[in-house]
Amino acid sequence: MKGIIKIALWVVLGVMFIMAGGAKLMGNHSQVEHFSQWGYPLWFLYLTGMIEVGGGICLFIPKAQFYGIVVLSITMVGAALTHLRAGEMGAFPVPVVLLCLLAMLAWTMRKPLKKNGKDQ
Repeated sequence: MKGIIKIALWVVLGVMFIMAGGAKLMGNHSQVEHFSQWGYPLWFLYLTGMIEVGGGICLFIPKAQFYGIVVLSITMVGAALTHLRAGEMGAFPVPVVLLCLLAMLAWTMRKPLKKNGKDQ
């Protein structure tokens, strides 16, 4: 069961971040408006898009998954803080939920503890 959850999280989160980042990289009108309303420069929209696409791709590469999780988690903390600062309480839960799902994915990657040279 743990394996199925892990694979589902990889796929769902990977695809979601690639799509969300792709919308930013394509200069989606609503994304441009949001970043402008938040006071961020246009280049930050594209940087965020690259981070999301790159992090999403990393989730599909076993040796890069951990790094993708870290970068995407930091990005989601920034997104949550942005929504709080802008008073967008309706949008605030989205990055928080994504951050929790990334944490769950990181949890599934942990190595079992060893005691006296044996797995527990």
